Amino acid sequence: MDRTIARYALLFFIALLAKPIVAQQPSSGPEVDELVWTWSKRCKADLKLGVTVRLDHKVLYQGIFPICHGKRDAEDGHVVFHFAGGHTFQRKFRTRSADSIEGEIWQAGGEPAFLILGVSFAGDRGLLNTLHIARPQKQTSTEIDKGLFITTYPLP
Repeated sequence: MDRTIARYALLFFIALLAKPIVAQQPSSGPEVDELVWTWSKRCKADLKLGVTVRLDHKVLYQGIFPICHGKRDAEDGHVVFHFAGGHTFQRKFRTRSADSIEGEIWQAGGEPAFLILGVSFAGDRGLLNTLHIARPQKQTSTEIDKGLFITTYPLP
């Protein structure tokens, strides 16, 4: 019986000592710097993504973003715009037409086939924060709130 306990104790201590060594082993494959779509000032502007934000039929923002394939650390796209309130966000945050609403679009992420844009609106508090998937090869439109759309489209 004492031998069995001694064996288990020895196995236990070997397992404790081996765990940090196993945890520090490098991964089996080399880490690949995958190229993803980025919106960045570093893009040469050969490719452009048009962006329109509209509320009902009124254009709140229209812009052109330089995009390219690059590394994730190249993502630095960001734009801020303002417009008059008068919309109820998420069916609960009512704004007055005298309120100034700040819209913001930024690159929240990138993948080999698309960009992920963060979109937010704020007045005296946060009103809406969401994501839009932008596909550089085709037009995509997302209704991010009732009557509030973001549309992205490739430009020649």
